[in-house]
Amino acid sequence: MVALTRRLAIYVASLLLLIGLYSLVYRWGMAAFEGESRTWYQSLEFVVQSMTTTGYGQDAPWETLEMTALVVLIQVTGIAYIAVAIPQFVVPWLETLVQPTPPTEIDHVEDHVIVVGYTDLCDTLVDELEAGGTASVIVESDDERAQTLHENGFTVLHGDPGTDETLEAARLEDATAVVVDATERDLFRTVLAIESRDPTATVVPLVFDPAAARYFRYAGVDEVLSPRHRLGKALGDRVRNVVSPDFTGLELGEELDVAEFHVDPDTDLFGEPLAATRGLEDAGSGGTILGAWVRGDFVTTLSHPATIDENTSLLVAGTDDDLEAVTDATGTAGTRYQTTGDPVVVLGAGLVGQTAAGTLERAGLESTVVDREDGENVDVVGDATEETTLLEAGVDAAETCLVALDGDTDAILATLTANALNPELELIAGAGATSSVDALRTAGADYVLALPNVAGRMVTRRVFEQEVMTFEEQLRLLETDATGLEGETLSLETIRDETGCIVVAVERDDDVHTAVDGERFTADDQLVVAGTDAQIGRFRDTYGDRSDRGKGNDNEASADTGVDRDDEPDDG
Repeated sequence: MVALTRRLAIYVASLLLLIGLYSLVYRWGMAAFEGESRTWYQSLEFVVQSMTTTGYGQDAPWETLEMTALVVLIQVTGIAYIAVAIPQFVVPWLETLVQPTPPTEIDHVEDHVIVVGYTDLCDTLVDELEAGGTASVIVESDDERAQTLHENGFTVLHGDPGTDETLEAARLEDATAVVVDATERDLFRTVLAIESRDPTATVVPLVFDPAAARYFRYAGVDEVLSPRHRLGKALGDRVRNVVSPDFTGLELGEELDVAEFHVDPDTDLFGEPLAATRGLEDAGSGGTILGAWVRGDFVTTLSHPATIDENTSLLVAGTDDDLEAVTDATGTAGTRYQTTGDPVVVLGAGLVGQTAAGTLERAGLESTVVDREDGENVDVVGDATEETTLLEAGVDAAETCLVALDGDTDAILATLTANALNPELELIAGAGATSSVDALRTAGADYVLALPNVAGRMVTRRVFEQEVMTFEEQLRLLETDATGLEGETLSLETIRDETGCIVVAVERDDDVHTAVDGERFTADDQLVVAGTDAQIGRFRDTYGDRSDRGKGNDNEASADTGVDRDDEPDDG
């Protein structure tokens, strides 16, 4: 708006100056060359008539070359000014009638999340807020950026987020939280303004460099989030095992199997809430969803407020026929789940790579770190896109490789090379942009996490304290007696609600049956259930042999308790 006003002022000033100059020259020229005098207002009338192409009146034609040239110049100038005015001023004005500009105040909104400094990292955040029924208001001071976001359907407030007027217009006091994306712009002044106006406001800054976290803490912010730090931790967590089979009579892979499925963007499930995956079980296939990877977190609650995107994969248990049905629904072939071992090769020793390697070390997994430059935690120095470097790092003998390079192009090349050297290698890659996810998968990555998706996920976890499975525990898959259910009709939903355990199958007469909801449970049957130690303990207390009741695991942590706070970056 400011730029348009400046252009308009220059345009009008130059036009008035030119009209005055032409009027003086025309009056002088008529007397000097045509021998006829004209008053100043007659000269002004002629110039305006000529520049607006409305006619010349009594003065035409002219007898001298000089006056004819002057008239032609005035005509050309008038046409040029009209040509400039149409795209610069007329069209933008008409566009404001067709496409209204962003508002300067927001009405009828509360319990919303204010987003200041919108970048690509906030895309997933806004999507998750919308999926969870929470409104978002983007505060943007830049004219063009605000207009673009407004045209794309976002709720945008145009104003300076560092002023009381804008914060009042955004209804700060009624907001659930304020997310300040400081990864690209310096927004310390905004944080200070928020803290001054409402010291109780929940402010969640996103920083590119964790070293900047201390300044936000000095400003009064309790917790600062680093998306790159979180991406590294999520890559490391992805290597750790989430399912531990504990069978006595069953053979995993023959009678029952566990596989991981991505959801193809062309399927009906893509873009739907995570709860929509319940339809895979309700369709009668018999497959059971043990949980889902949602942008770096493993969740077992399918009612979780998240949408299915390119960073979502489902962990499903069932027979071969069950998994075939899931393949048809998700549009992708499942990858058989297998426990991960070391060594793990980590490509990249930047913030993402260092965090991933640290996560592996805490999990007791051996890793080899590769980077172009030597450093304290770098084991192999070299270009991660070159075969010699990867072979020196032991990619050909490794089980897993984490691609944590800063550039997406290098990440794609490194993934291609590592996959060519070891086709059996499990490749887990981080991407700086969502648009690189498909390319990395095509290059051979088994799982890809994009930085914007991780950022949106970590903010919603922080703001709403959403629960995820902590990696101090595993999801155990085991056979168990359930004498308390003998003669009862199985209700899988009731069992899940009461204990947290997921019923996967019933072993009956040496056969595995997965579609068992509503069937009668007999004394000779065995249940196959999935759950954490605490959940299985509750299951045994509720449905197990009376002699076993009260002997459940004393660990009260569950798959969905506690928000992992490892997202917070160090100060320096």
